[in-house]
Amino acid sequence: MMTYVQGKVLYHGVGYLIVENAGVGYKVSMPEPVAHDYTGEVALYLHEVIRDNERELFGFSSIAQLELFWKLIGISGVGPRGAQKIIFSDSIGQVKAKIMAGDLTALTAVPGVGKKTAQKIFIELKGALAEEPGVSMVNTEALDALVGLGYAKRDAEAALSGIEMDDTENCIRAALKRLAM
Repeated sequence: MMTYVQGKVLYHGVGYLIVENAGVGYKVSMPEPVAHDYTGEVALYLHEVIRDNERELFGFSSIAQLELFWKLIGISGVGPRGAQKIIFSDSIGQVKAKIMAGDLTALTAVPGVGKKTAQKIFIELKGALAEEPGVSMVNTEALDALVGLGYAKRDAEAALSGIEMDDTENCIRAALKRLAM
């Protein structure tokens, strides 16, 4: 199974790239707006799907994206294209934070992801993501303060995700800046 390719982008197609490595061109599927961001030399992590009559490579820019992809396609009803669209909908940290926060609006905004599929993702991945090293839970005092200021809990959690400050007051300030955007 192929899991990595490094080479030069030869061509941008609709929803794919052709990456040349050692004289061989690999067609790597990527969501349409993202595919055009890759030019010149690239290094991509891959997931290979083998079907009865075809093989398809799905590309990712980091191993963290690929690992989340593997978790997503393990959920009934989530296919590789849908999982890839979820991954590229935001930064990997924000995608994980949205899943942990149960942000239904953000996930259903991804084309092809409905309410039932999003709920399945929340149920099946919320605990698994919380146990991952490097995925921090939000500062509960800061979360309570933001909720007290009138923000929805999921919005406050999303704003606090990725903020790693020991001081609650600074966490609140940083989250308020994010919420104001």
